[in-house]
Parts: sequence; C-alpha cells; structure tokens
Amino acid sequence: MTRRDKLPEDSLLNAYHAADDFLDTYSIPIRGQEDLLTADMRVLAERILTAEIGWVTALMSLRDNLVGIIGMKTTHDLANEQTAEAATCKGVGDRIGFFKIYSVLENEIILGENDWHQDFRLSLYRKRENGARIYASTCCKRHNLAGHAYLALILPFHKMIVKTMLARGTATP
Repeated sequence: MTRRDKLPEDSLLNAYHAADDFLDTYSIPIRGQEDLLTADMRVLAERILTAEIGWVTALMSLRDNLVGIIGMKTTHDLANEQTAEAATCKGVGDRIGFFKIYSVLENEIILGENDWHQDFRLSLYRKRENGARIYASTCCKRHNLAGHAYLALILPFHKMIVKTMLARGTATP
C-alpha cells in the first residue's frame, strides 16, 4: 500500500531542496520482491515511470496540449531529446520516458527537468533493509507566478499519479 512519507535522510534530494520549495514523498513496501531489491535503479525507474496507465496518458496529453500554447516543455518535446544509443545504456543526461537523468547511485536515481516556470527533481530511492521500500520524492523550485499556478493546478493529479505509478510499477508481474 502506497503511503505519504518523509524524504529519506540520506537522499541526494536533501541537497537540492530549499526551505521554500515544494516537496512531497510517497513510498511503497517491496519486501520479498527480490527483483526490485536487486534491480539497477535505471531499470527500476523505467518500470515505475513508464507503467501503462490509461488515465495518466490521457491527462498528460491534455497537459501537453494546454502548456504547449504558453511555451512550457511538453512530454513529447522532452522524449524527443533522447539519443538512439541512450535507449540501451542510460546515463546522466539521458532520459527515462520524458525525465532527464541527473544522478544514478546503487539505491537512488534523480531525474527531472528545468523549465522557465519551475525546475523539478524526482528521487526514486530504495531502502533494502528493515521494511524494504521504494520512495518517490518530488521537489519543485518555482521561479515565478506561472510556476506557482502550474503546481497548484496539477497537484491533485500529481498525488494520484505518483501513488498509482508506484503501485503499478512495483506490482508483481
């Protein structure tokens, strides 16, 4: 079961996060799921972030149609930045879905994007010991009124999407 949680103390996102930034964290247990406990974080991120969820795809399409009008980056624009060789060997600067990879460690991957209205980072963090869990933490640095308005509009959907993607991406096949 996905739950609201706290950013793990040793997450790299702590260094990125400032006091006035938006930050939320959700987590889900992965006890007994050896594939999730041992997977490379890029594989784990791919599994969670590209889970096929029809209503999320529809919402993202609507979002892209609306934000493209005012010059924000669309998921299609971002996905097209991926190079052909990055499809098989993803590293810093490559993409998983439309998310750019900023850092990859054994138990954490930091992804995100910078845009004129806000910059955001997503941490997928794996805790292996004592109650193994996957944590999804999002930090948004809003640059202007548009960043504040955008976050306020998407926040209810963001929460549903994160919880659904964590549940779907960690479900036993």
